[in-house]
Amino acid sequence: MTQTIRPDTADDPFDQPFDAGFDPPGPPVRRYRRRPALIGLGVGLLATCGAGAAYLAQTSGDTVPVLAVTDTVHRGEVLDASRLTTARAAPDPAVRPVAASRLPDVVGQRASTDLPAGTLLTDGALTTADVPAAGQSVVGVAVTEAQLPQSDLLPGDHVRVFGTPSLGDAPPSEPPRSVAATVVGVSAVLDSGHVVVDVVVADDIAGTLVAKAATGRVAIVLDAAQGGDDR
Repeated sequence: MTQTIRPDTADDPFDQPFDAGFDPPGPPVRRYRRRPALIGLGVGLLATCGAGAAYLAQTSGDTVPVLAVTDTVHRGEVLDASRLTTARAAPDPAVRPVAASRLPDVVGQRASTDLPAGTLLTDGALTTADVPAAGQSVVGVAVTEAQLPQSDLLPGDHVRVFGTPSLGDAPPSEPPRSVAATVVGVSAVLDSGHVVVDVVVADDIAGTLVAKAATGRVAIVLDAAQGGDDR
């Protein structure tokens, strides 16, 4: 007689009834630790950005509305409202841009020098007369930067052009003669290293100035504005 042996399943965990209320263990919970250094860095960055925004807001409020040309205006051309626009610039006594409120006074005046598009208008760049006027001539004087004052020359500046001795010559016993002139335009530095300063002079001395400039031995000095007005 064959005896069937039945395994004892009382201790077999896989033969136990499933407990629906059993919760299997989940993944381990990651715990983050606060890092004071990173928190401090973030607070510092926020403070810096806030200070920068406040500075930009403050500096932008220091600008004033001024007049600028929308396209290139050549010397002697009449300025009309269609060629002018309003820009904002920080007040600078060395440049003295024309305030936007003076637009009615500017319309109808002529440019005393070439004004590239985007140039801020200054009083020296405006004139009510033809340039050159009757009895005047415009002469271009080519000089090196060493023969110019360090201060930028602006249209309307009063200058004198001096003849200078040759390199190595003894200084002259008498002060060199000069030609008084008014600046109407200054070029950028050319490939030759020279800067051309256009000046207006009386037509009877234009030849004298041309002869001086042709030697290349000249220097330009800046004089005080008429009436003692500081630049």
